[in-house]
Amino acid sequence: MIGTQTVGDRTVGLFYSYAHRFWTVTGTRTNLAEIQDGQDIHLMASTWEPESQTVIPVLDQPTFTITQDGEEVDSKRAWPMLSQNMGFHFGENMALSGDGTYTVAVDVPAVGVTTVGDFEGKFGESITAEFTFEFAQSDLTEDNIKFEQFPDKQGSRAAVSPMEMGMLPLAYAPEMSAMPGSPVTVGSVGDATMIATVEDSTLLVSPRTPYNRFSIPGFSLSATIDGVGFDGQLTDAIDPDLGAHYRADLPETPSNGDEITVSVDGPCSLSRHEGYETAFLERGSISATL
Repeated sequence: MIGTQTVGDRTVGLFYSYAHRFWTVTGTRTNLAEIQDGQDIHLMASTWEPESQTVIPVLDQPTFTITQDGEEVDSKRAWPMLSQNMGFHFGENMALSGDGTYTVAVDVPAVGVTTVGDFEGKFGESITAEFTFEFAQSDLTEDNIKFEQFPDKQGSRAAVSPMEMGMLPLAYAPEMSAMPGSPVTVGSVGDATMIATVEDSTLLVSPRTPYNRFSIPGFSLSATIDGVGFDGQLTDAIDPDLGAHYRADLPETPSNGDEITVSVDGPCSLSRHEGYETAFLERGSISATL
């Protein structure tokens, strides 16, 4: 962990690990981003609302700019990413110029999703957080940054456990029992579990990873509830209770027993770390009774 900075209505956390490969997504196709010569670290950032500790799923790319003694060392736009052990964050493999003191500016764009509840009207401006840290190549050892392989479990369905970094909140979806209304598990598409509920004639859909319950932004979702005549797209949204989720206003409140169908019209667009390179890519529809 490099540190945290609170700027305006958001806190930014910056941290790094070994440079490593990851996958970007184009449509339903993943593209392997291999480690390039000169890339020393995988630099990562997360943003959250400091009071509620809710991780904010910015889908636009922030910029990492690394300088040393006033000279630029590397500058790249970071990828919105999912990993098994920390969920949503931003990351990119970056170059350094050996041991020494570095400054990193993290330029975070305004949030391009609907803000609701206590978040309404927030996160509408871009912010810049700046960090200074000491780097030594000798820090990139297994004693300092744990590295573990699972050859006996390779290819099996599972996920590594969530990481523990005290100053860094993780992007969990709410427990089903903590959601408003009478939530139901609609089903899974491409390994993403969809939970749906209705509150005050608003449909709420919360996709989450199947093992660690991390929320999954970046989908294109629609839904149908024939009982109230609704058939339309869902909007990306965030609030302090549900975190990243999807919603739509309904013509009226559904009755008990009405059927809901949730459709994944476009797969999760987020880049992903190893273990998620084949997940959350399928399209399809699932149904349940409210």
